[in-house]
This record gives sequence, C-alpha cells and structure tokens, in this order.
Amino acid sequence: MSDLSQPARLYLIHAAILTLGFSISGLFFNLTLASLGYDRQTLRLPLLGELSMLGVLNSLPVLAAALSSPPIWWLVSRAGLRVGLLTATVLSAISLFSVALWPEPLPLMLGAALGGPAALLFQISAAPLMMRASAAQSRDMLFSLSAGIGIGIAGLGSLAGGLLPGLAAQMFDLAPQSAGAYRATFAVAAGVVLASAVPLLPLRIPNAPEGQAARTDARTGDLLRTLTAAPWATLRLLVSPLLISCGAALLIPYLGLYFRLRYRTPDGQLGLIFAVIGVVTGIATLLAPRLSARFGKPSSVVLTQVLAIPCLLLLGLAPTLWAAATVAVVRGALMNMASPLYQAHAMEQTPEAARPVVIGLIGGAYSVGYIIGPTISAEVQRFYGFPPIFAATATCYCLAALANYLIFIRPSRVLSQG
Repeated sequence: MSDLSQPARLYLIHAAILTLGFSISGLFFNLTLASLGYDRQTLRLPLLGELSMLGVLNSLPVLAAALSSPPIWWLVSRAGLRVGLLTATVLSAISLFSVALWPEPLPLMLGAALGGPAALLFQISAAPLMMRASAAQSRDMLFSLSAGIGIGIAGLGSLAGGLLPGLAAQMFDLAPQSAGAYRATFAVAAGVVLASAVPLLPLRIPNAPEGQAARTDARTGDLLRTLTAAPWATLRLLVSPLLISCGAALLIPYLGLYFRLRYRTPDGQLGLIFAVIGVVTGIATLLAPRLSARFGKPSSVVLTQVLAIPCLLLLGLAPTLWAAATVAVVRGALMNMASPLYQAHAMEQTPEAARPVVIGLIGGAYSVGYIIGPTISAEVQRFYGFPPIFAATATCYCLAALANYLIFIRPSRVLSQG
C-alpha cells in the first residue's frame, strides 16, 4: 500500500464503500422481487410475448447500459474520469432508493434501468483511472488490490446484509423475510452508496504519461482510427468476457435464490455464505500478482478458469447446504481471482486514448449476456429447475478458457518454438 499514489488510495476507498453498499442490497434483490410477487407476474412485450417480471428486471439494467453506451463514453471523454465516477455513484443510489421507496412495476423498471448506465460509467472510468494513478511496477498490485478489497468488502457487506432484514423486522414490527424488511435493507444500502462519493471530492487524477496518445478529450475520428488500425487487437479482448457473460447471466443473479429454494436457507445463513465467498475470493485475488509473476497474466487467467469449472458442476450436485457452500467458496475464488490480471493485460495492450472505450467494450462484453440471459434463465427455471442452468454455464466457461488459451497462450508458444 505504501507504494500507491494518493489518487490510487482515494479511489480504493471509494470503491470499497461503493461495493459495501451494493453487497448489502445485492444479496436480496431477487428475494425482494419474489417477496413482492414479481416471480409470479409476467409482462407482455411485443414480439417476445409473456415474460417473467423477475427476468425482465434482471435484464433491464444491461439493456439500458447498452443503449446508453455512446453518450456515456462521450461524457467520460469530455467531463473526465472523476465526473464519471461521481455520476455513477449518484445514479446507483437512485436505483437502490427506487426499490426501497417505490416498489411498483414502473418505478422499479426505471430504477433498474438507471443501474445499467451507472455500472457502465464506473467500468469505463475505473480502469483508466488506475492506469493513470499507477506506475508499471505497481500496476498489478493496484488492480489486484482493487478487485481483492472490493470482493472482500462485498463479503463483509453480505454478512451485514444478511442480518439487516431481521433487524428491520424487529425494529419496525415486520414479518421476517418480508418485502418491508428487504426494502429497509435497500434504503441502508442506498445511503452507503451515496457516502462513497466523499473520497472522490478531493481526488485529482494525474495527467496521462508524456509520449502517449493521451488526451481524454481526443476527437472521435482520432479514436476510431486508433481502434480500427488493428481491429483484431481489440476484438480478441472481448471473446472470453462475452462467453463468460453468456454463462454467468444464466446462474449468478439467481445463486441466492438457488440456495433458498434448494436448501431452504434463511437470510442470516445466506449472508454468511456469501460473506465467506467474498472474503476468500478477495484474499485469493491478492495472490494474483504472484500467480502472474510465476505463469504470466494470460496463463494465470486460463488456469484459474479451468480449475473453477468442476467446482461449478459440483455446486449443482451438492447434497447438503454446507457442501454446496464449500464448493461455492472455492468456485468463486478461482473464477474471480485473476480477473484484475485480465483487465491489466488488456489495458497494457491498448493506447491511452482508447482505454476508456476498450474497457467499456470489455465491460459490455461481460454484460451482454445479461441482456437476455436472466430472462431465459427465469423461463427455464419455471419449467425445468436449475440443472440445465448449471450445465449451460459450465459449457460457456469451458469455451471461455479455451478461447483465452487459443488467443493469448498458444500463439506465444508457437512463436517461441519457431
């Protein structure tokens, strides 16, 4: 930590508080919707027919992010990375307050829609900021700290979040696991998210290193020429995130619901399980720089992805709650620990002026499956349960690991042998 610059430290504090707020609410999003009856309600859409409201509300943020991405990229390029993070914070708080205060269909959909652009703003601002705020020798550490602290804080937030509905039920004389208790939890989460703006107020981001094409207000034509000069250099960075997105969108939003339905897990135990997943994954992420030093960034990503896939399948077959929880902890740590290395690898191969767009494209690739994946998953669950979901997710993760090997590792080995 002593090697990190002041902007890097302020950013880490902001990200930690922001993640705390999201983790308090994220554990109960689908359980809140179910308690409000949205798992049994449908919405008729043109060309698509009747769809589960549960799936629509999970898919809507990503659809809104995709539709708003051009103006958001323009906003960050013109207003700067700090303004991007501040705007993301405010929009995120409004999105959470909508669940707490206005749980009717239209306000919920509007709030969910705001959450998508907020997440995109954070994605396209955070990684370029970390590149600006770090030197080459401390970059892996900063990216890993950002992910590790975020995931660890998410675990602690899940633990606190697991207790909040029960406390709210006692304080306001509400039924346990009721919509009112969950809405109170969302109000607390929204306040925490809003508080994460405080470390951003004194934040001053260093200028781009001299000698790089480094103006964030670069003209659109210059930026397009930078990206199209070698299109495969950008497109190859999107293949693995896209495949992971298609698999994760089917399962991850409903993991808490899976534990509730399969094992009848109460709120407190859910919070504990996801807390342990977060803390262990955060610790594992801090080991990623050592993994990178030993095997290199791409090899580390492939190794951890391959090891996580059997754990995913075992999670779907575990006979007891605590067997499933143990496997979920290992799977979460393996699947997420090398993610910051992938981002750092992508940023190192991207010109400075194009980094906000490229990290936005990577974030978009990680998210594109969520446009329709949660809706498909909700429909499959209605008729077949979770087994097909686990199989499809594992298949997508296998293809992602194979793509990373073929794109980043195999060509280097061929060149070294030649």
